[in-house]
Amino acid sequence: MIFKLALRNIIGNGWRSLINIFIIAFVMIGLIWMIAMWYSWLNLAKTQQKEWEFASGIMRVKSYDPYDMFSWEKANAPVPVEAQAAVAKGSIVPILFSPCVIYPNGRMVNAIVKGIPAKQRLLKIPSAQLSGTDESVVPALIGKAMAISTRLKEKDIFTLRIKDSEGAFNAIDLQVSQIMDCPVPSLDAGTVWIDIQALQSAKQLPDMATVMVINDNALSILHGKEFRAIGEREFFADLNQMVKTKAEGQSSLFILLVFLAMLAVFDTQALAIFKRRKEIGMLSAMGLSKGKIILLFTTEGSLYMVFASVVTAVLGFPIFYYFAKIGFSLPYSADNFGVAGFDEPLKFIYPAPLVFATLLLMFLLTVFVSWLPARKIAKMKPTDALRGR
Repeated sequence: MIFKLALRNIIGNGWRSLINIFIIAFVMIGLIWMIAMWYSWLNLAKTQQKEWEFASGIMRVKSYDPYDMFSWEKANAPVPVEAQAAVAKGSIVPILFSPCVIYPNGRMVNAIVKGIPAKQRLLKIPSAQLSGTDESVVPALIGKAMAISTRLKEKDIFTLRIKDSEGAFNAIDLQVSQIMDCPVPSLDAGTVWIDIQALQSAKQLPDMATVMVINDNALSILHGKEFRAIGEREFFADLNQMVKTKAEGQSSLFILLVFLAMLAVFDTQALAIFKRRKEIGMLSAMGLSKGKIILLFTTEGSLYMVFASVVTAVLGFPIFYYFAKIGFSLPYSADNFGVAGFDEPLKFIYPAPLVFATLLLMFLLTVFVSWLPARKIAKMKPTDALRGR
């Protein structure tokens, strides 16, 4: 009976009920959209970093500090003997880092040169372009951001100055073999890629590496005194923290949307109790307990959420489907945020646990704000309610 009365009252409210239902539905569509955006953004960034930089894991030289570029000069160690076979098969990709200065078009630019095997296939870096027979120049790769900042184009030749292990400076002439479309900013900005053998020769560091990328976690047992295995949790800690910080910055918008939806329900219920005092008194006089009357109004508020969920599914499905299949592209300048994935459409993924948690939170809040004004019914006398007081 309570359910039937609540349903009839909602239908009887007409446009007022319809407006509340659509407000809640639009809020839920917005919340689900934003949750999916942040989740998809993080998922795409991790996927691309694995494809371009991390693979299945990384082993770093213990002296390497990713936040101190000046420590990279001596952050190198011999590739362990037990890893040599895996390197030969391509299961391990050694990479050597070194600070350098480049001179593009007569200007001086501080940069990082990274050496990677030209024949590697583990990472998506187009290192095959680093193979060359011309001994006068060394083939080099740069990313789009690096090309823009240095004004370099394909086939351009520029000089690189580097310090070797003895402290002497060497100069190498490089030629841009390709400007790669790299979605990972850390592999692009301020970075020049050359063949690892050419870099080892220039620095007089044969068989040395700064990091080793592996394609199987089992290979991480090869780390020794000089190298330390880096897992996903540690490697993606900065990315997770950055996305978390940006998501927390959007929490005010989340709260505002939820507040507007709950305010609409609260006002409707409070106004209903004020206008339906005689009805409440009549129900009380007919033997309906105050608890059941409170349950009636709480059920009415809950039904708003049920109907809003249906509207969300009907109106939100085309939106959710579009962003899942087509997605949207952020401008290239968005790379300044430091998150990968801006050069291709961001296709949304809707995580079921987060979507369910959002719907559950909205339902509980709707029940609460429906119950809140209904508490006053417990203080109302049936005779006063019948008189409209």
